[in-house]
Amino acid sequence: MADLLSREYEVNYGHIDNRGIAKPSFLWLVMQDAATVHAESLHLAQDELNILWVLSRMKARLTRPLRPYERIRCETWCPGIRGASWYRCFAFFADEQQIGDAQSMWVTLDPVSHRILRPSAFPAADSYLHTARGELFDPLPKLSCDTVRQHHIHTVQYSDLDINNHVNNVRIVELISDALDLQRQPGFVSSLQVNYTAETAFGEQLSLLCGTVDGARYVRGEANGKAHFEALATLSPFDMQEA
Repeated sequence: MADLLSREYEVNYGHIDNRGIAKPSFLWLVMQDAATVHAESLHLAQDELNILWVLSRMKARLTRPLRPYERIRCETWCPGIRGASWYRCFAFFADEQQIGDAQSMWVTLDPVSHRILRPSAFPAADSYLHTARGELFDPLPKLSCDTVRQHHIHTVQYSDLDINNHVNNVRIVELISDALDLQRQPGFVSSLQVNYTAETAFGEQLSLLCGTVDGARYVRGEANGKAHFEALATLSPFDMQEA
């Protein structure tokens, strides 16, 4: 059993935006895959335990934008468990230089009732606890914004859905990116936290609401007046000529 998983990913043009850099969702794709593969190696796969893995909070940081055909190595490990949350960390490397990191919190649900199943319910959780590298990080904070404006409304379609039949966490980052108007921004997303608060099903109408918190960009997705996700993004400058 490996306490750390290391996998390499290539940035291709399917991940690149109109400015020539990788979309924020690329990192979420990488982390989704690495977390899934590592969980399977720890005998904590969805099918093996008859559970649903649900991402509750994720925060990623980059020191620079990613460009076409760069090869990015992702390392992921499990610092531990607190309460009902399974914690997971990531580090990103290009040419053996670290260019970013991420922290995440997950919960496990019963596939029928969608009731939270605490880690103590699974003997295999011991293998997760034994993969700790470094200290368990503080819980990622709640997000809020007092003043928001509606950016647009998105109707959930087939292409938004994942294997759990709800909007995929990577797709939510793409919706957040739309609300940030990244196609005309001079900066790249150097920090992004997303809190997933409710599942979103096919046909639901998501209102994307935007605001500002201490200079950072805030986005909330609502359906029927209930928040389904919230995000806080920091944009940093980069040289368009080098993109």
